[in-house]
Amino acid sequence: MVDSEKKWSNLNSVIRVEYLRQLKNGKSKIEQRYFITSLSEEAEKLADYIRGHWTIENQLHWVLDVEFSEDNSRIRKDNSPENLAVIRHIA
Repeated sequence: MVDSEKKWSNLNSVIRVEYLRQLKNGKSKIEQRYFITSLSEEAEKLADYIRGHWTIENQLHWVLDVEFSEDNSRIRKDNSPENLAVIRHIA
């Protein structure tokens, strides 16, 4: 138990973010994501950091989808999907 406490000694906040996700079928779904941080910022600042992170992730996904048609890929056998995803991220 002591080792676990040392590993988490800098933990300052546990954050739960709820967001509304629009599905391709037109329905919506509320989802939750959890974050941990050692930062001691105000909630508004932490929310800005989280939004900034997902903005970058979404921009990357848009490029992969538009340029490589990643969402339409039908590659399914063995490790092929993961291998091709790595190559696309490098490109």
